[in-house]
Amino acid sequence: MAFSDVNGTQLFYEINGEGEPVILIPGLGLDHTYYNLGEPMLRQHVQTIGVDPRGIGQSEKVLMDYTAELWADDFAALIDDLGLGRAHILGSSLGGTIALAMGVRHPEKVKSLIIVGGFSELSRTVELNYAWRKKLISKVGMGEELAEFMGLWIMTREFIDSEEGFKVFEASKANVKKNEPDIYLKFLDSILRLGRRELGGPIPELTANLKKITAPTLVLCADNDHFIPSSLSKIIAENIPGSIYAEIPGGGHIPFIEKPQESVDAVIDFIRSLS
Repeated sequence: MAFSDVNGTQLFYEINGEGEPVILIPGLGLDHTYYNLGEPMLRQHVQTIGVDPRGIGQSEKVLMDYTAELWADDFAALIDDLGLGRAHILGSSLGGTIALAMGVRHPEKVKSLIIVGGFSELSRTVELNYAWRKKLISKVGMGEELAEFMGLWIMTREFIDSEEGFKVFEASKANVKKNEPDIYLKFLDSILRLGRRELGGPIPELTANLKKITAPTLVLCADNDHFIPSSLSKIIAENIPGSIYAEIPGGGHIPFIEKPQESVDAVIDFIRSLS
């Protein structure tokens, strides 16, 4: 466990294993423990660098405007501070959005991108979900209600109905409730600013910029993600030249939680294919 002072903030990170460096960027409002089920398997093959993004977990928390680009700049600076040169960037959900922004803004620091259940723009239902969270926070704060609402969207009913899955559900709720409401609202604003396609309207900015990404890219999602639909992963894959698209059966929104072995296998196979 360590801290790095970069880009005007202090970031928490944790390094495990040896080999190719892989930065693990978690989803919205969650810290490095997001990858607890898959990371121990991943570190058997590569060096993992778990991070708490700015505003989350043990990293510095400031009430400010957050953007995927700001988080991307933070992690690019972390790569420099750790003397890595380049690293594989693995991001899940909002972490995937941040990883995409790194690919656009810092191609010289990105060895490859692995985007898991990510998005470069919103669909109407995803936009409504995030907007509803803002309404809920205004009424109940970062309490039990919001945490359960999130858990029911990001995990499948089959997973939650299992004893092991319910333990993960409860742990995830506890992590969500650690967020400061005012800062979490800023996180939601950062997502809502990504925008969605209106009929006949412009392509959202991050999606339009995906063609600039030159790093080898694996786009992963599950076939049963009822929160972030596979159509958003397909948009990413279709717009990044040479990218690979794959689905993990039964993985839910966070395959690293519901299908950790299959997720690790897909990631390691991809990284090995680059050598």
